[in-house]
Amino acid sequence: MRKHHGEGGKKKIFGYILIITMFGSVFTVVFFGFQSGGRASGSVDYNGFEFINRGAYWSTTIDGREALFTYLPSDLGLIILSNDVINRLRNVVQIDATSEFNDTFAEPIALAQFQMGSTLNNFNIFVRSGFTSEQQAFPVITCNQSTNFVPVIYFRSSNVTSVSLKNNCVVVEALNGIDVVRVKDRLVYGILDII
Repeated sequence: MRKHHGEGGKKKIFGYILIITMFGSVFTVVFFGFQSGGRASGSVDYNGFEFINRGAYWSTTIDGREALFTYLPSDLGLIILSNDVINRLRNVVQIDATSEFNDTFAEPIALAQFQMGSTLNNFNIFVRSGFTSEQQAFPVITCNQSTNFVPVIYFRSSNVTSVSLKNNCVVVEALNGIDVVRVKDRLVYGILDII
């Protein structure tokens, strides 16, 4: 019996040592790994802006106001925007964002619109979201309503990812849900003159 107790005690001690080692490794990486890695692991400089890794997103400060992004500017090089698109969205107090209610990428589009609104609101640009057809509690927003004062961004699924200006409306076409958010980031970078 005593021998059996001794083996159980050894197993407990080994288990404690294993747990302490695992926690020690985690804390070493968290506290020392990020510090020894310098700014590269926790932050990135781009075009005079410092982007800080906040885990699920990147943050930068412009004139004392925070802007949040899912992707770094360097991750968006393949998304080409014309100056006409960006100029259409700059220097306005409101942007209307719309999509079809049953679009294949309805959830990523809603996320992109929410994130765009959260960031641009910090810079006194209101983003109003709606749909191309009547839906309860949402405004009807179509490209026909795009004006110089309130431009419209129309998000939709497509077989290609592209951004174009059609009849005074910014049309965002996305091949997949990830590209919806990538294009949203690229638009906001342009509006805030980061890219």
